[in-house]
Amino acid sequence: DSIMIALRRITSTDDSMWNRLMTLYNESFPPEERRAVHQLEQMLAIVPEMFFNAVEENGLLCGLASYWDLGDFYYMEHLAVFPEMRNRKIGQQILAYWKEHLNKPQLLEVEPAVEEMACRRIGFYERNGYKVLYKDYVQPSYTTNEEACPLWIMGTADCPEIETHIERIKEIVYRRPRALLY
Repeated sequence: DSIMIALRRITSTDDSMWNRLMTLYNESFPPEERRAVHQLEQMLAIVPEMFFNAVEENGLLCGLASYWDLGDFYYMEHLAVFPEMRNRKIGQQILAYWKEHLNKPQLLEVEPAVEEMACRRIGFYERNGYKVLYKDYVQPSYTTNEEACPLWIMGTADCPEIETHIERIKEIVYRRPRALLY
């Protein structure tokens, strides 16, 4: 395999890839599963725990991958590949890249296994080393103090302290940016 992907952290909206990444971001995630772009733009510079990355394959922009370094673990927030770049195992390569470069447990949210697309997504993560760890999670809203939607938490390792980790995600990824920015 000569395909090499790399993650390149975006730290400013001056980045030449920014507008294309925002188009992908808005098209890939429904409003309740993403931040307002102006909020994300402010966060790039002032939230050190957040890593918003362009995914490049041999120098070609092919997607985005964002995650948070929350101390004992990583929280994987968004992963999206441009439609014309799909079915080239780029998502799988991103997960392999994370496994190789981020050597702490990784947690992420998925929709419960109800609809076919959600089941397929869970299967994708399971084939790449994640397992369902927690089914009673409700994702906080990105914009209000309400809880938005029931999701499952998957992770790369068994996690006895999952509830503590979930509280940390809710605080740092959701509540704190809301307080910071509006």
